[in-house]
Amino acid sequence: MKDKRISQSGITLIALIITIIVMLILVAVTVKISIDSGLFGHAKNATQSWADMEGKESNIGNKPVTIDGVTYNSMDEYVASLPQKTETPETPTKPDRTGLSVGDYVDYTPDKADNYMGLGTSTSEKAGSPSNLSGGIPQDKNLKWRILSINESGTVDIISDTPTATAVYLQGSIGYNNGVYLLNDLCASLYSNSTLGVKARSINLMDIENKLSDAGKNARDTYTTSKGIPYGNTQTYTGTVRTPDIYKQVGKTIEEESKDYYKEPTILTHTRESSLDVKQTMYRFSNTQASYFVDETFYNLVFGTGKYSWVATRYAECDTDSAFFGLYYLDGKHLNGYYLLHSSYDSAQFTNLAVRPIVTLGADIQISAEGGTADNPRTLGK
Repeated sequence: MKDKRISQSGITLIALIITIIVMLILVAVTVKISIDSGLFGHAKNATQSWADMEGKESNIGNKPVTIDGVTYNSMDEYVASLPQKTETPETPTKPDRTGLSVGDYVDYTPDKADNYMGLGTSTSEKAGSPSNLSGGIPQDKNLKWRILSINESGTVDIISDTPTATAVYLQGSIGYNNGVYLLNDLCASLYSNSTLGVKARSINLMDIENKLSDAGKNARDTYTTSKGIPYGNTQTYTGTVRTPDIYKQVGKTIEEESKDYYKEPTILTHTRESSLDVKQTMYRFSNTQASYFVDETFYNLVFGTGKYSWVATRYAECDTDSAFFGLYYLDGKHLNGYYLLHSSYDSAQFTNLAVRPIVTLGADIQISAEGGTADNPRTLGK
């Protein structure tokens, strides 16, 4: 058995050697044929020809050329003489809002909605008040809607003709912190329309300020408190200064004080600071004049209901030794504010007011040319 294995191994080695010899012979033959046929020379010549062509192409632009009877110093000069094509950006087409007027009635119907349950019923959550309806705030189905503003962008703001029938309680520092968020969220939940793709919100101070005349701006800018502190002035308070959480988080412009800030209602209340700078952002219009606005119909829409309603903008009011934090409201012809927290006391103030929803109709929403009265409102569609 051992001799048989040695014999097989010897045969395999001889076969391998023969195979290698045959392969070497084939390689030698292939190389000789390639040399004799000039294959390597052809490859070298082809490479050189390619390089020559590239050189010629690179020089084309530097030689004089005659095109349509005109001689140019180079092809580059000819290309530079061609008129340049400029891309004109497409501008979105604004809808024709001709014929619309502030005050026109429109046939707007919000989606059906369940009662709004977002206010809570305790002093430690959401609106900060135990007085809100335990069953939630119902949608007011009797509201009619009127054009409040026709904007340059083609959008149109509409507003309920009166405040809602059911009031909302806000109380203390939680009510102050969450107030703007809750008013906007309530309006969005009860008065939006998904078919039109629009979302409702509460009226805020920017809606009012956007229509101020020079007389109105002057009345705002020259306002002083009963203690002689001017609008826009900053007071520094020391000792134990109760400060609502949101006051430390946002800026002190009207735009910032009209923002929700929170993504959901907070349970944070206030902290006690040893020092706090407070900007006077409250101003009042007592018996507001029509001359304060650029449009008298706008003035009548906002100030002519004879009812109280929240304005979703926070404010701070400075006294000589303490500050007040609250939200604006409308009271018939008055623009005023209710304070919810006093910087020197822990006791929470509260009040209940109705809500005034606003809806911005996008530029893609068609508003009929006909109608505009309470009995024959303008129709909406996409």
